[in-house]
Amino acid sequence: MRLHQKQFIDTYIGIPLVYSHILLAKFFGFILRRNHSTRIPPSEICFIKLLGIGSLVLASDAIFSIQKKYPSSKITIICSKSIAHGVSTLELFDKIYIINDKNFFLLLYTAIKIILHLIFKKKLWTVDLEIYSKLTSILSLWTMARNRFGFYFSLVSFRYNLNTHNVFFNTTNNVEENYLEMAREMGITKLYSYSLPKFPPRVHHTKHDYIAINNTCSELAPERKLSEKQLQAICEWIIHNTNYKIALLGAPMDKANIDKFIYDYFKNDDIQNLAGKYELSSYFKFLYDHCALIITIDSAPLHFANKLNIPNISIWGPTAPQTRIDLQSGNIAIYMDVHCSPCTHHVDKLPCKGNNFCIKNIDTNTIFNSIKTLLHNNE
Repeated sequence: MRLHQKQFIDTYIGIPLVYSHILLAKFFGFILRRNHSTRIPPSEICFIKLLGIGSLVLASDAIFSIQKKYPSSKITIICSKSIAHGVSTLELFDKIYIINDKNFFLLLYTAIKIILHLIFKKKLWTVDLEIYSKLTSILSLWTMARNRFGFYFSLVSFRYNLNTHNVFFNTTNNVEENYLEMAREMGITKLYSYSLPKFPPRVHHTKHDYIAINNTCSELAPERKLSEKQLQAICEWIIHNTNYKIALLGAPMDKANIDKFIYDYFKNDDIQNLAGKYELSSYFKFLYDHCALIITIDSAPLHFANKLNIPNISIWGPTAPQTRIDLQSGNIAIYMDVHCSPCTHHVDKLPCKGNNFCIKNIDTNTIFNSIKTLLHNNE
């Protein structure tokens, strides 16, 4: 299913389910009077994150800290089929429960199958990492988990009546801090830093031969992307002003568009299309071993780069850098901070109606100067 179909289902099926289940949750909560203390270690902690591998990377320190706190607990996750391979590569989970979202009936069937598996688990905790979803709240409730953790704020205030433990999601804070606050609610007092498997953060800067560029993202907020004209200008500047080759990053679905871009503008061997070329672990290895720096919009490769400690330039428009990255890291964030940004995740209809001037009006000279600065600082 496409994203808009999933959003439609989440809204028009989710809303009636939410308000009918609030009454059920209150009734059974009163009758059962279960002990929701976090002092009793769980047998299994099941996270729910259907979409967004980048968000899961941002949550990885919190999940790793929870894993360290409860070493005898099984750490599992419910995710969609589209991100299951990426989730597996992170090696954070003992088991992955996959929801097949190819169509509505498969989604319903696989969700019910997972619920029937989890409902008989004793001392189960669920952790809903989705921020806006209504159906994940219902999914968490139907597992009958003793403790159900989730985020709430004004747009999802109903969750306060469905979860046993609620954490305020502060939209002005860095999202990693919200995830860490969730871990604290689960009894974590010591925080650990997670590293991608087999790739400790890069600490030395040897000779690399590529600059990687990512101008791809999920269906959610494609307004994050640079214009084709901007991307062309960046590639031309790198070719003419540095000795580096260019690797254009993307998912398998991006391959055809990137091939066309290269054919239309360059027709040479200085640019490679890496979209769909590698499995995720090999993709990490390429970035780790070959890339001097990464230029990227707000998308998963930015968070991979930060975990690998690869210098990066991030370009922001509909989302704000302070909510996603550490601005004191030594990397460079380019952000015009226009009056309507950040808008994504806050409104259904963007103020610009898709004419993302917050990105289009970024002067490419600013990006060129940032490349020079970052290359110089990391020589």
